[in-house]
Amino acid sequence: ALGLLKAGNINNSRKQINKGVSLVTYLYGRDELYEYAHLNPKLQIFPVNYVNDPRIIGQNDYVVSVNSALSVDLIGQVAADAISADKIFSGAGGFVDFVRGASFSKGGKSIIAMPSTAMGGKASRIVDQFEAGRPVTLSRFETHYVVTEYGCVCLKGLSVWERAEKLISIAHPDFREELIREAEKQKIWY
Repeated sequence: ALGLLKAGNINNSRKQINKGVSLVTYLYGRDELYEYAHLNPKLQIFPVNYVNDPRIIGQNDYVVSVNSALSVDLIGQVAADAISADKIFSGAGGFVDFVRGASFSKGGKSIIAMPSTAMGGKASRIVDQFEAGRPVTLSRFETHYVVTEYGCVCLKGLSVWERAEKLISIAHPDFREELIREAEKQKIWY
């Protein structure tokens, strides 16, 4: 992002609040980043309770949040911070804050982006259901767009069966038949 800021590609000119300014909670990087940030009025550090507040984020029009995930189940629940009930991968950070901020934004969109497989292609990241006890980062009601290398689907407003069909369409082809069988076995079509 630093190269885009320096080139003027990111200039924050279309923001409704904090116009012309990039807001961050913290900086971490090379010396070049710290030199750019030093006394730069176009880059300001604010507390996390401001930067990540969905009500603040949503005051800007056309906000697009892009978050990565570990997996998505066939009803659209997202796991982004835990691999299983007892294996925490990371903190959720501002994941849900930015999803909600984008949903509050006029014309906003929330995108969950992930590769279709894990473990060198041996496991699908789109799964039939999460095992008992696995933490869910984002509920199915807040999942808008999901993207893999096989496409992008919009889940907003769809029935549970329609969600399953859409998600299977962007799963890795090696896992699609199994996902269809599991969806039918679970009677997801209600």
